[in-house]
Amino acid sequence: MANSIPWTQIKALSFDIYGTFVDWENGIANAARATALGPYLPKDHTELMLSIERHDTTVQKEHPNWKQTDIIAEGLRRYAKELKVVENGNLTQDQVDEGAKTYSGQIGTYPAFKDTVAAIQRLGKHYKLIPLSNVDKKSFQVTLDGPLKGIDFDAIYTAEDIGSYKPDMRNFHYLLEHVKLDFGVEKDQLVHVAQSLFHDHGPAKQLGLYSVWVDRKGIMGNPESVENPQERFGYKLKVDTLGELADIVDEAFKKA
Repeated sequence: MANSIPWTQIKALSFDIYGTFVDWENGIANAARATALGPYLPKDHTELMLSIERHDTTVQKEHPNWKQTDIIAEGLRRYAKELKVVENGNLTQDQVDEGAKTYSGQIGTYPAFKDTVAAIQRLGKHYKLIPLSNVDKKSFQVTLDGPLKGIDFDAIYTAEDIGSYKPDMRNFHYLLEHVKLDFGVEKDQLVHVAQSLFHDHGPAKQLGLYSVWVDRKGIMGNPESVENPQERFGYKLKVDTLGELADIVDEAFKKA
């Protein structure tokens, strides 16, 4: 599968960040459980992730111009309403609102996966590095200054810049237009690297864009019951870590 991407002819890599570089799921779960809402959330991690994702995705569609911090805050408020924590007398609405605000402000503190920084530094020796992220610019900068310190990106394209959220095709059209405008990179010289099949690989396939699935064993964006996921989502390579991807790329350049 690795040989289907002409690594030495590629000029740039685009990336999902939160879920691929950064442990979004454990970060968001821990932040939610640390609020006053925590005792009333399901103990099961999968149930919690799918419920949060369902509400966040709905809010993104309804309010594509909102920042991600506002999206997830509203998502948690709606989840609280679904759980009826105010109606049942468990919490006040003020406690829910304060919890949602605190929760949404934690994005920049979510930890990077252990392999991320060193692997991206290696990939940066060969390619332009360009995030395509749903997270707002302010939260992204906190992540850059903290968990991703030591990584230099060549450009950063966010949902806040674009006015829509992945998997909206507008985000990927924006990516292709801007890598060409900013760096002279054509579609066949770009590879998109991401964890989420739903948010990233589906749209990449529609555009005929090379993609690499970094399988972080995530729940969000990855339907459990998909048969033949490579055929459905079109990724050309599957790896478990970014370090594995860096090894494949380094080897390709050694052989060139």
